[in-house]
Amino acid sequence: MEKLGLYTSGREDSFKEVDPRGVKAKISFDMPRGRQAEDWFDIVAKRQSERDETEDNYNYAKIELESDKQGIIGFTGDWHLGSRIDYEMLMRDVSIIAEHPDVAGCFLMGDLTDSANFNPAQDENYLSYEEQRQMMINIMDYIGKDKILAMWKGNHDHKWERKNGTSKYAGLSERYEAPVFYGNAYIDLLVNGINYKLMGSHRQRGNSIYSNAHPAVRGHRETQGLDLSFCGHTHQKGLTEQAVKEFNGSRMTYSLVSGTYQLGGEYAKDSGFGTQQGDQLGMYWAVFGNKSKVVKILTTEQMLELMKDMR
Repeated sequence: MEKLGLYTSGREDSFKEVDPRGVKAKISFDMPRGRQAEDWFDIVAKRQSERDETEDNYNYAKIELESDKQGIIGFTGDWHLGSRIDYEMLMRDVSIIAEHPDVAGCFLMGDLTDSANFNPAQDENYLSYEEQRQMMINIMDYIGKDKILAMWKGNHDHKWERKNGTSKYAGLSERYEAPVFYGNAYIDLLVNGINYKLMGSHRQRGNSIYSNAHPAVRGHRETQGLDLSFCGHTHQKGLTEQAVKEFNGSRMTYSLVSGTYQLGGEYAKDSGFGTQQGDQLGMYWAVFGNKSKVVKILTTEQMLELMKDMR
């Protein structure tokens, strides 16, 4: 077997063997044990549970109403506080929600503030970020936690805001004792025990030139068994009601897209929407029967007329 080494001179006996491995250092330290697959599952389960304690990671709620009158719930959002909006209409609708004794409460559909963080939209705002949040909180305090049944995060007041820090919805679930949803959420609404199946989101998928209510209608296609599908976001107010077939029967379904209070801006004008006004703006109200399963979707003016007849 050949040996590895070096001749240190011209003499034959000057050969010295050399260890080919060289010098190996001995290192002592507290080496991390590392984790096995099962360890990672335990870790992520714990962290996910901890995150759920501080963020709104749920998509279901049950709301129960006991009343000798029909249950009336307002669907309002896209206030875009800070931008150019119809403040008189918003003030009227908020006052009705807060003060009318026949109103059970409201769903806040997101984009309550404009929260623009880029130009030209930011230059169009009349209120700073903090002023927008303070106005939003003051309005919600005026409505009161007994009338705020659920909230949905929007893209303006949550998605854009969170890119720069904290969402405007941080802490609101605890403050108003109501769920704060993000994306599609499901609600079992029981009015005197009559069950209405609802699904809502700030934004639902799709749009159509033939029906403003298309995103909510599509919600029925993608989730079966709903009585009412609803959303906001598009600034294209609309509603539909239509019968659908079921096994050996049929039933009515309802879809609504709540309107905005924003009159318009550079984006709307540049996109061909122009300025909105009058019946294009504002909220919808859903009237849920308390003696039989009946749903009516009304504008504010129609709802006020109904309330007169109820008295």
